[in-house]
Amino acid sequence: MKTVTSRFVALLFCWFACFTSHGMANDRHPNYGTGEPTKVDMRYVVVDIDGVNSAIQSFTLNIFYKAKWHDPREAHDGDSAITKALREVWHPNIQISNRQKTFNTMDEVVKIEPDGTVIQSQRVWGDFSQILDLKDFPFDSQKFEVTMVSVGYSTDEVEFALEKDLPSGISRQFSLPDWEILGHKSWAHQSSIFEGMDAASMFTVSLEAKRYNEYYVIKVILPLFLIVAMSWIVFWIDPEQAGTQIGVATTSMLTLIAYRFSIDNLVPAVSYLTRMDTFILSSTLLVFATLGEAVLTSVLGKYGKAHIALRMDRWCRLIVPAGFFALACHVFLG
Repeated sequence: MKTVTSRFVALLFCWFACFTSHGMANDRHPNYGTGEPTKVDMRYVVVDIDGVNSAIQSFTLNIFYKAKWHDPREAHDGDSAITKALREVWHPNIQISNRQKTFNTMDEVVKIEPDGTVIQSQRVWGDFSQILDLKDFPFDSQKFEVTMVSVGYSTDEVEFALEKDLPSGISRQFSLPDWEILGHKSWAHQSSIFEGMDAASMFTVSLEAKRYNEYYVIKVILPLFLIVAMSWIVFWIDPEQAGTQIGVATTSMLTLIAYRFSIDNLVPAVSYLTRMDTFILSSTLLVFATLGEAVLTSVLGKYGKAHIALRMDRWCRLIVPAGFFALACHVFLG
C-alpha cells in the first residue's frame, strides 16, 4: 500500500508539473500540424545502485539520461551550440513515474545546435519504487526498472526511441553489496498510467539482478540447521530421563523462536510466504513435533511401556532427519 500510494502521489506531481510548465514556452511540439509525432531519442548511463530495500520494495539509483529532439523553431545562425533554460524552449516534459524521493544534480538547461537539435541532459539520484516478486527469497532474481513518461503529451505528439549514434550502458561496478547486476535493456512503449487514462509515450530502463545468497546460507540457514539438529538429541536420551528430554526439546524450541525474531529484519514483510519463511515455519513445526514426541515417550515410560518409547525413538532417529533434509531440498532446490 505504501508503494502504491507513493507512486500515485508522484504521478499526480508529474501531471501538475505538466500544466504549470507548458505556460513557460510554446506547448506545441515541433511537428505540430504535420500529423507526425516529435521523435525524442533517449540515451542513458546507470552510474550506480546504492541499495535495495526488499521489505518496502524500493531501490536507490543514480542514473544519467540525455534526451534529444529536433525543433526547427530553435535553429540559429551561430557556429556552435548555445544554452537556454529548459523552460524557455519546448520540451517533452520528462518525468519518472516510479520515483519516490529523487534529486536532479544538473541544471535545468538545454543545448541547441545551429540546425535546431535540442539536447537535454540530467542526472537523477534517489529512491524508486519497484514491485518485487519475493517468493524465492533469498534465492531470487529481480528487475529494477525506471520508467520515464512524457507527461501532458499524447502518443500522437511525442514518441520515444533509443538513440542509435551513442551507446547506453551501465557502470562496470556498483556499490551494491548483496546483488549481482546481470545486464540491462531498454525499450520505448506506449501505456496508460491509470486505467481509463489515455496512453502516454514511455521509455523504460530495466536492470536484471540476482541476489547474492551466500550471506543467508552462512549466517541464517546453516545456524538454523544446527538449532533443528540440536532437538534430535532427545531421540538418543533414555525415555526414563523425561526431564532431560523435555528440557533439550524446549530449549531448541525457545532458541528457534528467539532466532526467528532476530532475523525478522532480514525477511521481507510481505503478505505471502517466501522460501525463507517456509523453511523457518517448517523448522519450527518440526521442533515442536520433536517436543511432542519427547513428552509422549516420557508418558509411555512412566506407564511401563518403555519398550514402545524406545522403538519410537529409534524410528525418529532416521525419519525426522531424513524428513528435514528432504524438506530443505524441496524448499531451496525444488
